Amino acid sequence: MLTKEENELLTRVGPGTPMGQVMRQYWLPALLSSELPEPDCAPLRMRLLGEDLIAFRDSSGRVGMLAANCPHRGASLFFGRNEESGLRCVYHGWKFDVSGACVDMPNEPVESSFKHKVKAVAYPCVERAGVVFVYMGPREVPPPLPELEWMSVPESHRIVAKRVQFTNYAQSIEGEIDSSHLGFTHSRVSDHRPLTPEEIAALPSAGRYTRQDRHPRFDVLDTDYGVLIAARREAEADSYYYRISQFLMPFWTLVASGTERRDPTRGTRAFIPIDDESVLVFATSFHPLRPLTDVEREPLKVGGGAGFVGEDHFRPATSAPFGAWIPIAAAENDYLLDREAQRTTHYAGMAEFWAQDAALQEGMGKIYDRRMEHLGSSDTAIIRMRARLIGAAKAMRESGAVPPGVDEPELYRVRASVAVLPRDESWVPATDHLRRVIPGTNPGGPEVGLAVPSTHQRV
Repeated sequence: MLTKEENELLTRVGPGTPMGQVMRQYWLPALLSSELPEPDCAPLRMRLLGEDLIAFRDSSGRVGMLAANCPHRGASLFFGRNEESGLRCVYHGWKFDVSGACVDMPNEPVESSFKHKVKAVAYPCVERAGVVFVYMGPREVPPPLPELEWMSVPESHRIVAKRVQFTNYAQSIEGEIDSSHLGFTHSRVSDHRPLTPEEIAALPSAGRYTRQDRHPRFDVLDTDYGVLIAARREAEADSYYYRISQFLMPFWTLVASGTERRDPTRGTRAFIPIDDESVLVFATSFHPLRPLTDVEREPLKVGGGAGFVGEDHFRPATSAPFGAWIPIAAAENDYLLDREAQRTTHYAGMAEFWAQDAALQEGMGKIYDRRMEHLGSSDTAIIRMRARLIGAAKAMRESGAVPPGVDEPELYRVRASVAVLPRDESWVPATDHLRRVIPGTNPGGPEVGLAVPSTHQRV
């Protein structure tokens, strides 16, 4: 549990808050490049870390991110004209470029120098791997982008998706790094019936280990970039099955799929605070070495995984911030809960993977009062994740300490993984090469062992 003060420190991210100051040290993935499809296209309303913003692509193709209100008299720049390398307020014609500089002030005398004294709040943006990142921090020269693996693969190798969830960002991260809920929330009803020894033996190894052992033992380690998490389950008489996940400051997660494939796809999630009570879930699925197949893309199109909503399962788009990324399944329709399916097919009664998480996390309330919790050993990773974030906020507030990973982008070259190890072997050194991004390799499921690389060559 957390005290009231600790919970406030963890969850409040608006301007001037300690956690908000931490978040502003990092680059934030904000929108897909395709959402601003061409120069001088329509601007977009945005909201990040409790600030209302306007995103636009200027005549040269550069992306700008301005405070939503014109610094003249506060008119919304969403209604502005995107023209000739700037966004022009239609109230009095003041025009601002991507740096926030006022480049035209037509309602003032020609000889006036007033425009040189006015600047809109503007945040630097860069595009990488089809994503627009924004830096909302105080540095004149922003830090480098994190070197996450998916950001360096060709477009054909990756899928990127978004959705909005109406809860505090921390509740979403907590669910993502909680391996123990997989055997319940995301299971099927048939997974809970007793199996014969023959049926158990016929299961793929990872599925067999999860089925036989629903109470994993957690081991967590602080790292230079966040938290390294291992969920250990019983495997064979002489071995353990490890599912190894990563929490990367301040909101990135890497979770191993636990699949048996020798050539697995990989996933990354980010949980970017829109404000204290809503979060942008940013999901990628990618293969390090080759294009994704149609078979691999199909589940993501119909709603598979923590971040992927079916293509036809979003509400009609609106011009509100992230208004194109709000799922149909929501609190007001009980996330399309089907009680018959709960009895017969899906343990949680909801078909889409992401909705199973969202229903439970949003059902806690926008910001759960963590004084009411009763945490167990299976919550070890959550406890450490909170401690890293709260510690970073306190350190920055008290001494100005730069949060972990901000200036060390190479620390983000890590992976999640699975492994089966002898019971007397330490999992940390034994899985080192599985947790590092090693060019030209893509180690697979537990039956592969620990050293067999993919045979695919880098494209």
